[in-house]
Amino acid sequence: MENVTQKNASESKRKVHVETWGCQMNVADSEHMLGLLTTQNYELTQDEDEADLFLLNTCHIRDKARHKVVSRLGRLAKKKKENPNLKIALAGCVAQAEGKKLAAELSHIDIVVSPSKIQELPNLVKQNKETGTTAIAVGYEKKAASSSNAEAKGSLELRKDMPTLSGRDEVSRFINIAQGCNNFCTFCVVPYTRGKEISRPHDEVVNEAKMLVKSGAKELSLLGQNVNSYGLDLESGEPGPKSPFTRLLESVSNIDGLERVRFTTSNPHDFTQDLANLFIEKKSVMGEYLHLPVQSGNNRILEEMRRKVTREEFLQRVSWLREHNPEFAISTDIIVGFPTETDQEFQDTLDLVEKVKFSFGFYFKYSSRPRTPAARMGGQVSEKVMDVRLAKLNSMQDQITETWNKMQLGKEKEVLVLYPSRKEENVFYGRTPSYRLVKIPAKRDILGKLVSVEIESASRTALVGKLI
Repeated sequence: MENVTQKNASESKRKVHVETWGCQMNVADSEHMLGLLTTQNYELTQDEDEADLFLLNTCHIRDKARHKVVSRLGRLAKKKKENPNLKIALAGCVAQAEGKKLAAELSHIDIVVSPSKIQELPNLVKQNKETGTTAIAVGYEKKAASSSNAEAKGSLELRKDMPTLSGRDEVSRFINIAQGCNNFCTFCVVPYTRGKEISRPHDEVVNEAKMLVKSGAKELSLLGQNVNSYGLDLESGEPGPKSPFTRLLESVSNIDGLERVRFTTSNPHDFTQDLANLFIEKKSVMGEYLHLPVQSGNNRILEEMRRKVTREEFLQRVSWLREHNPEFAISTDIIVGFPTETDQEFQDTLDLVEKVKFSFGFYFKYSSRPRTPAARMGGQVSEKVMDVRLAKLNSMQDQITETWNKMQLGKEKEVLVLYPSRKEENVFYGRTPSYRLVKIPAKRDILGKLVSVEIESASRTALVGKLI
């Protein structure tokens, strides 16, 4: 009888197919929503054809990302005609920015939920089922959803048993520590899609970190639009000797069983000396890598972008990190073709990249976004000019990255093994403390372990190491 009951319970499970665009915060949000959906008897499937629900967690940071979502919704309309019981949920930043409009235009959308409202997803599923109409929850929260709430706490407990959405093993996990942004860079739509900055309580983040480590995570990445300003909205009075974010990192790095802590995204103007010192004090856990977006190497453009940091101040932050370790790896974000950017101002960016020698970078052409001040600026740069500048920047960075990687040849490196190869047997991939990807042939299971390897070959994209 017990086996029959278990079989019936399994057969009654509904399937959700999750597609995630954009930043790592969206990946963490998708895992959170998947946990919430298990309360509605859903389980994850990678097979589109068996899905009862499509959950699209979307990005609005660039115009192409928005078009990709609209195109995907159009293809799903055909699936829904073939299967009227299929449900489609639109989540993420497009849901916040254009969800109501899209729901009015596209009748096959069943659920719309913004990043600040994902705790309401189970109720939205129920509402849509009961009424047959589109269930919508958009807008911004005035404070972070707390896991003291029973449903929220339950969803965190469910997360520890959820597969990561990449389909890879759960050695490395994400934790969103804050929502929104207060910086209002003139090119960025994030404050309009995720709202003002709201930090989760310190103890709540630490408890989630402990839960994930207990469930098998060896590496945690703390996420926010600007993690460096974490906790400033929670404190009053005179600031202490260490920033709230530094104190949070110290607490997380002290968790037994945790091998590595990383974080992103880090705004240079809030990057403090005490935070840089933590990389020295906790080197074994913090590693030798930081993502520090600069966006431009020219001071006038930085001011037009409202980045609140100068070229010289950015280089100061770099010096803090490389004073004790000249090979400390730094990656960055850069926008080429910001309105009014001249050839000489772009050359300042190339000069900065050559000076800093970033480990790698995420480089993009400027994309005009609705409601942002930059969209209303004169002096918009042509696509042709942006194409040429981006090609020059990428070419320079490719050479720098390959040089950095070839410097690792013959060296012994400690690697945290993150996932097995999907294509080759007895092959694993991991990262060094400086975040360089390493391919490791191994006849034994080394997943989740810290192993010593000797670097035998190097390309622009990865290293190959031999187990020692």
